[in-house]
Amino acid sequence: MKSKSVRVLLAAAATGVALTACSSPTPIGVAATVGGERISTKQLDAEVTEFQTALAKAKVTQEQIQLPSIPRAVLLQLVYFKQFDQFAERNGVNVTEGDVDSFVAEQGGMERIGPAALSKGVPPSETRQWIRTALIYQKGLERFGANLSDQASSQAAQVKVFEQMDAIPVKVAHRYGVWDPQQGLVNQPRFGAPAEQDAPPAGQPDPSAGQ
Repeated sequence: MKSKSVRVLLAAAATGVALTACSSPTPIGVAATVGGERISTKQLDAEVTEFQTALAKAKVTQEQIQLPSIPRAVLLQLVYFKQFDQFAERNGVNVTEGDVDSFVAEQGGMERIGPAALSKGVPPSETRQWIRTALIYQKGLERFGANLSDQASSQAAQVKVFEQMDAIPVKVAHRYGVWDPQQGLVNQPRFGAPAEQDAPPAGQPDPSAGQ
């Protein structure tokens, strides 16, 4: 696998394309549901604490990595993880631990990939899942006929992938913002003002950025 091929991963999703929104409230104690699978507030709080600890250890500030909201950035990644896992199951896309290990070795180890993942809102314990998500996307493109050296075929495959993603609904607890199909997680509007969009903190994983 050539690392340059991974640089195209999830380009469309970085702008929030084709991610299904749902305005129904989530149950108490649930930060989000993805295709019916829950992300609990307890899990999110633990992931946020881990992320903040890792930032402090790395001596990196929230401002330096341009994450307006750490909870939203982390939650966005957790949502993507579940969406792509469900996409993989529905479409017979298989990413093994060996695939992840090979990619880590190709990129020069976790010490090279970790800082890039952290900059996207990924807690250290989720870095392998971040890589797995990127590889699912790449294999999904290939499944739908993408030739990564041909832009037209890649774009056509992206459309098919995100049609599949649209079938996986997302609900987010209001305290974490509003799920917008074009922007991802955004601040709730106040007093009739338009919702403020976060900078694309989490976007989608591109582990090759660590190289």
